[in-house]
Amino acid sequence: MNKLIIGLADKTADLNTKPGFLLIDDGPIADAFLARFKRAKEFNPKAHSFNPLPMEYRKARQFASIVFGDEGKDTLTVRNGKRSLTRMLMETKNLDALDGDKKNDADKEALAIVDDLLLSPVLRDVLCKATNFSFREGRSSIVARINRAELGDYDARILGSLLISQFKGQIIVPDFGFYARDFHTSLIRENRLIAGVYTLSELNPKMRQMCLLMETEAAGCTYEDAEVLAKYEGHVPNTNAFNAFVQGAMTA
Repeated sequence: MNKLIIGLADKTADLNTKPGFLLIDDGPIADAFLARFKRAKEFNPKAHSFNPLPMEYRKARQFASIVFGDEGKDTLTVRNGKRSLTRMLMETKNLDALDGDKKNDADKEALAIVDDLLLSPVLRDVLCKATNFSFREGRSSIVARINRAELGDYDARILGSLLISQFKGQIIVPDFGFYARDFHTSLIRENRLIAGVYTLSELNPKMRQMCLLMETEAAGCTYEDAEVLAKYEGHVPNTNAFNAFVQGAMTA
């Protein structure tokens, strides 16, 4: 199912989802899901590891985009580096064994960006140690504790994105504004994203429009977001129905 939860709405309300989900959270929502789904597996980045390589083309493209980030994304250097990294991820079995042409600028850029990633002790351990955590597609329920305060934004974003790409079932991300990238629109097309945001401004325009086509739930949201939701619901501005909807969406 697809669902967008906006504002201060209770993000544990989707405990009625079926087993076979991946939840990414680091607090009471994770606790609530683990209490509700006794057979769910907990992913702990300080204890678990998995090898995502070699990657299929689509996953490799996504991972390269995440690793390179948005800075300079339209430059020739970044485009060539992403292309080289995508190829390496499809051809290599271990992230710490990537091999490229040291005389080729694009390959050097790709290798350097991975070297930078593996400076993180957490990421190196999770991605390069012997695998002790598996993803059984469509069967397991996984609660991933990705604590941004402990790991930092960079490590958290890499891990979250990798977990999402590895899992084929329902994806539940209460803090979707932090993790969202353009290619996550595929989750919406596949009808398997439950996303939480505090404000719609956390999402870029393309993702925001896609999410607003989903089932929405709002409580304690901003006036601006409440107006947007009212319009998407078909209410005419300055009518009683419009004003009542806005008021309801703003009420926590």
